[in-house]
Amino acid sequence: MSYQQVSLNPTLLLDAVSENLNRHFFADARDSSKTLYKAICAGKPAPFMRIDTGEAGEVFCELSLDSSLYVGKLNFGKFRKTLAMMMLGIKTRIENDQPLNAMTSQSGEIMFNIPGIVNEENQTNIMVCSFTPMGPGLSTVKLMYLDPDQYETAVKQASELAASEKASTKK
Repeated sequence: MSYQQVSLNPTLLLDAVSENLNRHFFADARDSSKTLYKAICAGKPAPFMRIDTGEAGEVFCELSLDSSLYVGKLNFGKFRKTLAMMMLGIKTRIENDQPLNAMTSQSGEIMFNIPGIVNEENQTNIMVCSFTPMGPGLSTVKLMYLDPDQYETAVKQASELAASEKASTKK
């Protein structure tokens, strides 16, 4: 087994992540899904999936959760609801060959800005996922809640900027 740096196709990576999230949180027995949920809520990365990259070797992925920006009291049902919305967004983007809105940090973390947005009791919560190489053959898939107020402001600013750029190119 080889542990060298490998380059993964973002579409295939996101599809594999979505398939494994579905398996772990919707297809598996509720007890095992809830056990995994409790582990990642406690801040413990959990074994999640293995990616066979052919001759380059394998990449083992852990799953983690950052719920620090969740507004309200998070429980398993609410988690699954935002997760399902994010997975639906991922599936739609992949099927329609739309941009994955990947943003890469200097540390190599790739955040996919495909939000799962749920509004309950007049409170919005937003989940996205990221992929972080942790070293040769090891990566982390992180589910994270975003600050809904900052996200809404950023989306509004991006939309306004895009509209003004589009208007200036028409002149």
